[in-house]
Amino acid sequence: MLIIIFNLSLPFFNDTTETDFSEFKNEISQFRAERNLYNDSIRINRKQIKGTLTKEEVKKIIKPFKFDPNTLGKEGWLKMGFSSKQFRQINNYREKGGYFKIGQDLKKMYCISDVEFETIETFISIKKKREYVADKEIIKRGSKETYNKNTSKKEKNISKYSITELNSADSISLVVNLNIKPWLAVRVVKYRNMLGGYYHKQQLMEVYGFSENYFQRIESFIEVDTLLLNKIEINNIAFKVLLKHPYFDYETTKLIFNSKPKGKKKFYVDYYDFKQKTGITDSLSSKIRHYLYFGPPK
Repeated sequence: MLIIIFNLSLPFFNDTTETDFSEFKNEISQFRAERNLYNDSIRINRKQIKGTLTKEEVKKIIKPFKFDPNTLGKEGWLKMGFSSKQFRQINNYREKGGYFKIGQDLKKMYCISDVEFETIETFISIKKKREYVADKEIIKRGSKETYNKNTSKKEKNISKYSITELNSADSISLVVNLNIKPWLAVRVVKYRNMLGGYYHKQQLMEVYGFSENYFQRIESFIEVDTLLLNKIEINNIAFKVLLKHPYFDYETTKLIFNSKPKGKKKFYVDYYDFKQKTGITDSLSSKIRHYLYFGPPK
């Protein structure tokens, strides 16, 4: 009887209340979702730097709007979905005299992948490039220049210079438009041919005999069209031919040829692959990258 009574009363001594874990489970689910989102963000950012994003991934991060690549600031590029590193490379190009004439010019930037460019292409709106002059009071009309009445005699002397594109001008144009001495104009053209063109106007000071004072005097009248550069097919060029370029000495040329990938893929894929495998210093690579073309070997 005691055992029967004990068994019947046992349920009254047990707490049958169940603990509610739903809130805790929700917190765990939210934490996991945030962690996955963070990891996915890091993964996509790394792929963006390498230029290997897929169309679906680009649509997630790139939110294009109408813009001018020649004037858009850092905040605008970041708002659109590009990284700080991409902006720095674009801005470095602009600060060195680079100018985007058409939307397709932006596609030539190594930091922007083809998929990213396709996403923003229809939103690119480039204004016509204004002629740069040393003083805002000088207005260019055709081949003549008109001056404000208040312009000083010193400012009027600027009239002896004319806007000149550096990669297409011959020695005569340099003499007539920029008042460069004939023997120095010949050197400018000769050095341009050795380089394959100028990517920045300041390269003029690399020409033997070109003074910094005179460069500062004519700088505002010099334009550089980087689309006229003669690219070096780095995967196809011969050792001796590359050695003739002013920026490639013997040690650098030897390093490039010794660092070429082995096996089936015996070529450099792009600039980042080239820089990683050669280990060339930033100071040198920042100059030679303008002249490199990474086509497949012939």
